[in-house]
Amino acid sequence: MRRVQLAAAAIGIGVLAVTVLARGALAGQIGLSNTFPASRIQLDVAPTTVDMPRRSGDPPTKTTITAVVEDWHGATVSNVLVGFTIASGPNKGRSLASSRTNNTGRASVSYANGPEPGIDAVQASFTDGLEVHRSNRHFVLWLSGPSATAIRSPATITAKPNCFQPAAAVTLSSDTFKALAPRTTPKPAPTPATSAAPETGTTTITGDNFNPFAAVLITFDAGPGGVPQSFEAQTDVFGHFSRTIQVVEPAEGVHLIRADDFRQREADDTSYQIPCYQPSLALDPPIGPPGFVTYAVGRGFPRNSPIAFLNWDGKVLRSPLPKDIKTNDAGAFQIPILVLYHDQLGPRMLRAIVPNDQGDGAGVAIEADAPFLVTPGRSQPSDFSLRR
Repeated sequence: MRRVQLAAAAIGIGVLAVTVLARGALAGQIGLSNTFPASRIQLDVAPTTVDMPRRSGDPPTKTTITAVVEDWHGATVSNVLVGFTIASGPNKGRSLASSRTNNTGRASVSYANGPEPGIDAVQASFTDGLEVHRSNRHFVLWLSGPSATAIRSPATITAKPNCFQPAAAVTLSSDTFKALAPRTTPKPAPTPATSAAPETGTTTITGDNFNPFAAVLITFDAGPGGVPQSFEAQTDVFGHFSRTIQVVEPAEGVHLIRADDFRQREADDTSYQIPCYQPSLALDPPIGPPGFVTYAVGRGFPRNSPIAFLNWDGKVLRSPLPKDIKTNDAGAFQIPILVLYHDQLGPRMLRAIVPNDQGDGAGVAIEADAPFLVTPGRSQPSDFSLRR
């Protein structure tokens, strides 16, 4: 006799199963664009720069964040409750209000500056009763004064790699079950980023058109609210230098690198960002019985890159997949996934891993997870027990 217990991931899971399975035949006709997250919720990808009050007693300044929610066919969804959180930055942990999407599928929240400058990474999320969908992160740059710019000169610098992918990025990029069942197969949750040791990355700073035979000071994370890290370099007879530096990686955002020879040659590089990618992965539909075919939809991965791993995580039956699958030229993919007929009932996590194409020193591979619930049929009540 074999007994399999299935605990519902949300109240009314039977109704939800009927809803999503009824459109299973249309799963291949996904209307999301290659650039819209597979999580179906998006924030503006362009950073926002906000000036903080200049004098004591001035009223605080505010910024407004807007999320867009779409269904699988690319149509905006109204009356969805969207929550907003500050994942990192000087205002991390602050409570932000929730907002419902309007008739154009948009929900907004405003918040004021805190006492410190720096870069906030804001994320939005919503739940459909089964899973929590997470957006990309939107960066808010709080400036306590005019941005310091390099003096005008022919000098230039570049950083390669110009980004870093933290190990904790997979947690922020992944959708999760709203409430895990008592019997689960996903691996334990990773250690929160706040308690993890700082990560280090390596990048090579190359400078040109500085003064010949000059000492150069390289400052990493030199922007407002940053934690500057300094390194020395030496130019050659042509005013060129190349210096590989190892840095303690700061929080998410776009970070300033500056080089100065203190002889009227100075240059900035504002392209260094954390993380390198903000991938998203989802299953359409996210629930079905053994023998069911769903679709894995990925967005925001490296372009034209081989998918190193795309399958169920943990000690469960792996689904057969074709070899040599790749992302397209937009970093997206859509692949059918078979839930094996003899698979065990319960929650699953699908994981996608694509190698980091930014080179050595750029952090970990690009990963994202997506939940799936294996059910015995199209609709079942809570606390279902199957006996054989």
